[in-house]
Amino acid sequence: MRYQFFQRLILGIGCTLLCGDAITGSYVWGQDTIDTQDSIDTVGMSIDRASGTRWQPSREWQDESLPLHPVIENLCNSCCPDWSQYGFVDFLFLQRDNATSGTVITEERVGGGTQRVPVFTTRSMQAATAPGVRLFYGELGPDCMGWEVGYLGVYGMFGAVDRSSLTDSLVIPGIRPSGWDRADEVRPTYASSLNTVEANIFTYRCCPECSSDTFLWSHLGNKPVCHCSNWLVGFRWAGLEEQADLNVLCCRSTSDRFTSYSVQTSSQMLGPQVGFRGRRQWKNWAVEGWAKAMLAGTLLSSNADPIFSSLVPSPPNNPYRGPRRLIDTGVGFLGDLNYTLTRRLNDTWWLRLGYNMIWLSGVALAPDQWDFTNTTTSGTTLVGGGGVFLHGANLGLEARW
Repeated sequence: MRYQFFQRLILGIGCTLLCGDAITGSYVWGQDTIDTQDSIDTVGMSIDRASGTRWQPSREWQDESLPLHPVIENLCNSCCPDWSQYGFVDFLFLQRDNATSGTVITEERVGGGTQRVPVFTTRSMQAATAPGVRLFYGELGPDCMGWEVGYLGVYGMFGAVDRSSLTDSLVIPGIRPSGWDRADEVRPTYASSLNTVEANIFTYRCCPECSSDTFLWSHLGNKPVCHCSNWLVGFRWAGLEEQADLNVLCCRSTSDRFTSYSVQTSSQMLGPQVGFRGRRQWKNWAVEGWAKAMLAGTLLSSNADPIFSSLVPSPPNNPYRGPRRLIDTGVGFLGDLNYTLTRRLNDTWWLRLGYNMIWLSGVALAPDQWDFTNTTTSGTTLVGGGGVFLHGANLGLEARW
């Protein structure tokens, strides 16, 4: 019986230190003296002031019943969390910004051709919401250490605009292939995709929540509460692939065809990643979130196709401007934030719904590589330092066992 008493005491104190809260429920005996008007009470013994009579209950009654000092009601179930492996798949729906340079890429003559007004800039091609997927698998190991691997891909980020004229009034500024200064239609397009792979090791600390007042949901039949926190470190690779096409149609009346100024860029990022993740789990609900940051070295490349005019046929070795192949290196950054609410479906499976923000910097954006100057060195400079911001929802399933 004494062993059970001390076992409860030690577990209760440990849980109080870890969880930070104590509630009234089970009690223990001590040797504190309480001076009242009619008696002097020692924890475990009562002494009447008038008669001096001492009364001490049996040890069995002390161990099991008397409430004097609060410790912990449930003594913090040690099975927290109730899983050691996890995996999930999220379907992403992300909107990206267009933080390109804003250079004017199309103008239109107005006022009888005496004035020009901007029609399109590089920022005109705003991408629609793009689909993506995220896959993760991880395990909790001994010594409060764990590991995980993950993949994220966002595909189909595509934006396009179109402008037509019946009076040959559209102009591509600066650059002068024949017919590009009196075009009937201009159609810029912008496509990109993002892929990342990461591998992390992390420390984990999981603690049962002992207080009944820690959160509203603890009053809704979702106890017990288990809170886990992870500090993680690892490596991450990210690849951003982009293509921008400036398609120009000179003359509809002559059954002309589109010619284009096409540029492809590739931004490869690799570097160490650090982050923090937390999860608070009730019986049927859980919330979790993470914040990760990667400082990366970058390898940037740009490929521009030769520019031809449909009105002036040229041999393949004599275009208006030849191809350009450029490579550069630099430093970039990737930030990844997520907050997700999950609902238990059965002992293993959970439904996930959350929100994401992803930010890349130090990358080469394809529209920024368009060079509308008309010199022998035009198009020979790779423009890096671009940024991409994506945000949107995730919906998926996770398994924990």
